[in-house]
This record gives sequence, structure tokens and C-alpha cells, in this order.
Amino acid sequence: MKAARTLVALALVAGCGGGGGPCDRPRIPTSLDPATAGAIAGSVRLQGAAPAMTPLRLNAECAALHQGSVLSGDALVRDGLVENAFVYVKEGLGDRTFAVPEAPVVLDQAGCIYEPHVAGAQTCQPIEFRNSDDFLHNVHGTPAESTGWNFAMSTRRGTRTVRVEKPEVMVQVRCDVHPWMRAYLGVLDHPYFAVTGPDGRFTLKGVPPGDFVVASWHERFGLQTQTVTVDGTAGGTAAFSYKAS
Repeated sequence: MKAARTLVALALVAGCGGGGGPCDRPRIPTSLDPATAGAIAGSVRLQGAAPAMTPLRLNAECAALHQGSVLSGDALVRDGLVENAFVYVKEGLGDRTFAVPEAPVVLDQAGCIYEPHVAGAQTCQPIEFRNSDDFLHNVHGTPAESTGWNFAMSTRRGTRTVRVEKPEVMVQVRCDVHPWMRAYLGVLDHPYFAVTGPDGRFTLKGVPPGDFVVASWHERFGLQTQTVTVDGTAGGTAAFSYKAS
């Protein structure tokens, strides 16, 4: 309880949105011709047996919200298909600029777990944190390239919003009250990213023609890159394959 009271007393949020910051500057999007754009689609797979996931050591109030043990969720693989890989265009867009979405990316704290575990956002896009539990959580974001944030959320259905100023893959978010709680945010200055679901697949839509380096990041399996050519509406494909260690 003392730690919780301390977090409330020290609840500070730092982030984009202060007067004159990078997120307050006007951004003129580059004009793109949709008739020449295509999609980059593919899958992320794991060769070999998936590594075991560790049961989380929940405290009593969090364990009461679940039936049985809760796994870490950092190696979700079904039939060789990898979930929660963050796939994105790493190089090739040049100096193009893109509009910032007004709709927020939402991360919920429910059952003492961040949901989703992996998410993507554009620079300066609202990132909304929610608390669906009946007790205190703490949201501590630690980007290396932008201003971090650290605030308490003690109210059920409470929300707080931050913006990340600069691209970074990945930004870790944790809860200092419940140290097993982790989430990862990929932040880019363009919209060409996706997180794989249970089918291991991804699609990056509306990519302009050109040659691109496409990357796949995974919490346990690491980073891979491929070069993909988008030639008009035909688009391109990428197939990432990790090897189980």
C-alpha cells in the first residue's frame, strides 16, 4: 500500500503536447497516387518447436481475476504461425510525410495484463491508456528517443493519453505496481506497419511504388529484414521465418 500511495503522490505525465513541441508543428502530407500504390503482404513463421512461456507470478488480487495460471504471452505460436510480430517498412520511403491519425491507439489494463501486448502508432498519434480493473495501475513508458511518461491510474474506466514525438521500434511500457505487466509500442512516422494475429499474417496497405526494406520484430525471436519491391497495384510479398533455438 505504501508503494501504491507513493505512485499516486508522484503521478507525473510527461509527453508530447506541450506548447511548441514537435507534435504541435504543422505537417503537410506528401501527395500519393492511390492508382500506383500496392500492398505488401505476407506471414511470420517459426521453424521448430515454440519455446515454453513462463507462468506469470501474479499477486492475490490479480490472480483472483483469472482461472488458473496466466502465461507470459511472449511466444504465441500456433502451427508454426507467429502472433504479435510487429512488421513495418524500415527503409525506402525517403522524405515523404504522412497525416497523423486523429483516432487513438488504445491499450487497456485488464486483469493486470496489457491488452494488446504489442501495438503500433504513428508519431504524435494519440495513445490512450485505459484501466478496466478496480485498483491502481501505473503506466511507465520509456522511449529512448522521445519524452517518457510515468503516471498512476487509480480509477476504473479512467483514461490517460500520450503522444510519442519520434519514431522508435520498440517502446516498452510497464506497470511499476505489477512488474510482470509489459507492452510494446512500435512508433513510426508513417502508416505502413501491422501486428500479426493468430494466423501470423500481415498486410501493409497503400504502399507507394519502390524498393523497401521491410522488418519483422518479435519480443523473443528478434529482428529480421527483407527487401520488397512494390510495382504498382501488384504490390509485393514478404515471408519471415524464425528458427527456434
